[in-house]
Amino acid sequence: MTPSDCVLPLEGGCNFRDLGGHRTADGRLVRHRRVFRSGVLAYLTPRDHEHVAELGLRAVCDLRRADERQAEPTRWPPAAELRMFFGDGDPDREMPRALAGQASAAKVRAAMIDFYRAMPQWLRPRLSVLFERLAAGDVPIVVHCSAGKDRTGLACALILAALGVPRETIFADYARTNVAVDLEAFIAARRKGGLGLVGREHPIYRLPPEARGALLVADCDYLDAALGAIERQHGSVDAYLRDTLGVSDAVRSRLRTLLLAD
Repeated sequence: MTPSDCVLPLEGGCNFRDLGGHRTADGRLVRHRRVFRSGVLAYLTPRDHEHVAELGLRAVCDLRRADERQAEPTRWPPAAELRMFFGDGDPDREMPRALAGQASAAKVRAAMIDFYRAMPQWLRPRLSVLFERLAAGDVPIVVHCSAGKDRTGLACALILAALGVPRETIFADYARTNVAVDLEAFIAARRKGGLGLVGREHPIYRLPPEARGALLVADCDYLDAALGAIERQHGSVDAYLRDTLGVSDAVRSRLRTLLLAD
């Protein structure tokens, strides 16, 4: 399996894929079947659950807000023994509601860049819990939010950065959402809207198609805005990992032992 064929064929899955297969700067390989990334897990079918059971998952790190979890709860078969972690802390902005009245693709894109610039700060408690659980050996793990694009995109970018994966590879993994899932179709197929967008009265449905597209795309400029904000505020991504998220040299060594192969 390579990064190009890492998407799991799930009937009710949304952007569920293996983070493994990437090369680090020193030539090591991110192990497969250790970390999975995904969007909402509320729509997995019984057949999907059978497939996911084969992955041997031990934990789920849900990066969504409490109201999102209530609206679209993650359900696993009763026999599944999974630990679920949320890391609730600072409330995040509700991006779709922040876009009410934003009529153009350019305005939506600018709002998304602002959203990403702020994300490293308010997502910090949840990211800290994620790295704690990884370092504790709670793998295989699935990290997810609603679309598996924004919050999950930043989380997985930071995991790859901690492992020593080059920046261009991190961006390529982030952008793979654009071919891994059709978010517009996924939302339309769900009776309540999907991705936390419950009800057709939601402001996102009043956006013109090109503006909605700017919201749903995995644009590398968005991720670059988040990483740029980290570098301006903390000096480097490594400093943010160490000083803000608690990824010390010892933790990083542990992560590389768990998640990398020679």
